[in-house]
Amino acid sequence: MTRIKQILLAGVATTVLMASPALAADMYGSEPAELPIEGAVDLTPAGDPEATLQALGYSDIEPVEAEGDAAAEGTLYFNATNIDGDRVMVEFDAHSATVTGEQPAY
Repeated sequence: MTRIKQILLAGVATTVLMASPALAADMYGSEPAELPIEGAVDLTPAGDPEATLQALGYSDIEPVEAEGDAAAEGTLYFNATNIDGDRVMVEFDAHSATVTGEQPAY
């Protein structure tokens, strides 16, 4: 009896796996959506982090030398003036081109 259950279970699993692409095509359409890339902004690590910070509203941007693991992992630090006029140290991830932290500059 156990052998029959295994065979039936294998048959059901095979049917589900074979039907999944067809069901997905009906659910989401058969063609993948095309995303517009015209006018896209390049925020790759090769981009300019200081220009990215300026675009985010920072001014008076001065690089700070990163040390140890931070430098190896692509974390950059900058002293800058934020949009509120406060002097801050900005932590910037060069891989994702995003600000990952901000704290008062000393």
